Formats: sequence, structure tokens, C-alpha cells
Amino acid sequence: MNDEETARIENSDSEKIYKLDNQHVVKRTLMSLIYVATTKTSDDYAWSSIKKLMNELKVTYDFLKYVEIKDIKQLRYSIDDILIEPNLNNIEPRELGKAIQDIIDLLKKYLGKKAGYFFIQEFKEVLGEQYHKIIKSMGVDLRLVELQDELYGVNTGKYKIKDDSNSNIAYIEKID
Repeated sequence: MNDEETARIENSDSEKIYKLDNQHVVKRTLMSLIYVATTKTSDDYAWSSIKKLMNELKVTYDFLKYVEIKDIKQLRYSIDDILIEPNLNNIEPRELGKAIQDIIDLLKKYLGKKAGYFFIQEFKEVLGEQYHKIIKSMGVDLRLVELQDELYGVNTGKYKIKDDSNSNIAYIEKID
């Protein structure tokens, strides 16, 4: 990273994090989502799903017009196929965070059962800790998505709530 791309800031825990411009955050986020999706389904489906949902979300988030996912003519997908105009850097981080949260939620719906319980954990790993902290500071709550998956599992009988008789704490246990 160079000085033009990053600026060091301090968060409330006095932990050093870097603030990247919106272009870099969105590009890395989209590429990470696509990468994880391609491990669950075909490359074509992952890329076309992201492209489709981005077009759907342009109605709600006008600034997504600054993001273009190129049509791929060959099976050579790369981060260079995601084009982002510098105008995206003028968007408030919280507003962009809402769009990123919706992109993640919609992609999980598109992938359905293929996304699976570990989708968000894999996404965080591919995204990287620095980018995860940045999108979290933008209001993106990946833990909430994980909790929704856990609650869905409880509702479908894949998990059970188990309590410890020695404590007031209950926990969710996966049923094999």
C-alpha cells in the first residue's frame, strides 16, 4: 500500500487499522465473495450471480453505478474484471457498508444451500483481517449473518439448544 491508498487511524481500542479508499475495499470484498462462491459452485455462476445482484442493487444504491463487472468471454476471471470508478470514493462509508451488507446477504440467498454454514467464515478468511475490520467499521456485521445461519439451523432441526446443568449458560450444538 502507498500513502495515497491508506491513512492510518486509531480505533477506540487504540488498535492500529488502515482505512483504504472505497474503491479498494469494494474490489477486495467482491473478489473475496466471488472466490468463496466459486468453491461452492461454478466460476460462471459465481460471477454471473454477483453481476446480477449488483444490477438489482443499483435501484437501491445509485452509487453502485460506479462498479462494473465485465462480461467474461474466456474462463480467465480476475480482479481486473471488476472495474470501479474513483467517484465511489466520495460515498459515505456507512452508506457503502449498507450496500456491502446487502451484497453479502443476497449472494448467500442466490447460493442457497451451497453457501452453507461456513460461507461467512471462509469469506472472512479470504477477505483478510484488515479488510474485515474496515468493512466492520462501515457497519457490515458478519457475525449477524452467522447468527442468522445458526438460528435457521435451530429452526430446521440441524441444531439443538443444550444447557449445562452446572451453569446458567445454554449453547447451540450441531446435530450430525
